[in-house]
Amino acid sequence: MNNEPISFTFCISDNFSQHLAVVVASLLQNTPERQFVFNVLSKELSEENVQRLRSMESTRCTFRFHHVDRSRFDSFPLPLEHVTQEMYYRYLIPEVLTDEKRTIYIDVDVIARGDVTPIWEVELGDHLLAATADVKEDTFYWREHKEQLGLAQDGTYFLSGMLVMDLERLRQEKFCEMCMVNTARYHAYLDWPDQDVINLTMEGRILELPQRFNCCFPYLIPPGETIVIRHFANFSAKPWCCLWKNRSWPEYLRYLRKTSYRDRAWAFVWSQIKGFFFFRYTKKGFERTLICGILVRKKRIQNQEAQS
Repeated sequence: MNNEPISFTFCISDNFSQHLAVVVASLLQNTPERQFVFNVLSKELSEENVQRLRSMESTRCTFRFHHVDRSRFDSFPLPLEHVTQEMYYRYLIPEVLTDEKRTIYIDVDVIARGDVTPIWEVELGDHLLAATADVKEDTFYWREHKEQLGLAQDGTYFLSGMLVMDLERLRQEKFCEMCMVNTARYHAYLDWPDQDVINLTMEGRILELPQRFNCCFPYLIPPGETIVIRHFANFSAKPWCCLWKNRSWPEYLRYLRKTSYRDRAWAFVWSQIKGFFFFRYTKKGFERTLICGILVRKKRIQNQEAQS
């Protein structure tokens, strides 16, 4: 495994291509001794974005684009307003990457801060996946949610935003088929759909990784440990969120300027400056308007609008 390229896989819509490029730039800079293969699953990417991403190819990295038939997921639930159909595409990864033995699936609201080789080389043993654990408190809601899904109360609930995947064994175990069946079976109980389904489908077969490999909350990382992947999972932490308290955008900008989307850097900075004075966004069924970081208006909107 030491000599082969590290395989990363992304599932995105067209308007997330810039964010993918930033992730790629951070991976290349922080793991300088390795080569990469970047697989991109999408229902449709514009020719402009395909060309922008391909222009980042070099002797160290290659992009492979894979078309997804969206109709396979049209009936699947989207209970969260900030998620789209693309979250389900990770089910297809073993089925699509038939010539690869292992890949790391990762969301694009992340930035690499350290060498990802230890993630790539983790020994899975009898496990089919590796991921970091969720850190939600043991509340009545979570106990009830686990019960609805049939998950063990004392079991670990894993995040699906970064997955080390043993593709050969997942194909043997019919991972894609099982996830599709369980999504249809448990659709009424899915709060974090793909994540819930992967947890119940692969229960007992996911290896727990250190939090620094997919860090959503830096305060959980012991002093002296390096964050390898910083995951901006919360809405207000995402680099492209223009809330006044956002502190992640300068790091994003630094890598954006190293990508084929560098021509958008000043527009990105300007959006952050404007956002400090005026920002409007939708979250949990409400349209919120902030001026200088102060909430001045909160209006309930229709469900169909919230999902858009």
